[in-house]
Amino acid sequence: MVIDAYVTSLGAALRGPRAAKRELLTEVRDSLHDAAAHHESAGLPAPAAARLAVDEFGTVRELAADYQRELALLQARRTALLVAGAVAAQQVISEVAWRSAATGWSWQPSWGYMVLARTVDYAGYSVVLLGLLAAVACGAGSRFVSVGGGFARATGMAAIGVCAFFVLGGAALSALSPTWHATTSASLSPPALAAAVITTATPVWMVYSGLRCLRAAAPTRSALGRHPVQEA
Repeated sequence: MVIDAYVTSLGAALRGPRAAKRELLTEVRDSLHDAAAHHESAGLPAPAAARLAVDEFGTVRELAADYQRELALLQARRTALLVAGAVAAQQVISEVAWRSAATGWSWQPSWGYMVLARTVDYAGYSVVLLGLLAAVACGAGSRFVSVGGGFARATGMAAIGVCAFFVLGGAALSALSPTWHATTSASLSPPALAAAVITTATPVWMVYSGLRCLRAAAPTRSALGRHPVQEA
């Protein structure tokens, strides 16, 4: 059927969050069926009515870029919120772990260690704030600020860069602290194990989400821009 071929071709040209993409394609299919039903009620045969509805809707090449921008911004918003939430949670976990492990210590951090620790801390605050601002810009703020595929691409690259910075910074802080060389029963406690799982899985999730941003922000495939009516 012409409408099904059109929706299939459009779906093949788009990349982004699966649920959002599925909802978008459902809306397109429903709109086309409504338009075809209107033309059919005016006296056109069903095949001609469906073909006219698709012709009026526009080609995949014409519409894919706008739909892809919508999906890219949605993925960027999710990534920005993930990064902001993950970094905020990591800051809390690190602070709690540090205070718990430091009980009874006589160790005094060096000047270089304190500079690195404060740099990581302030970077975390900045990332949380910028992540929330980026999420707003990709959502309701897109009505007031011009954002598109370039912004989504930058968000993906930033997510990967932030992940690399905090993984390296956290590893350096751990290696330079007494906790790196100390082994206690507390390190095998359920809270400690849960924190270890979270701190290991979160960077992987951030990188994955960042890569999905880059993919969603890439130009739509021109080979799929042909009009599906001609192929049906």
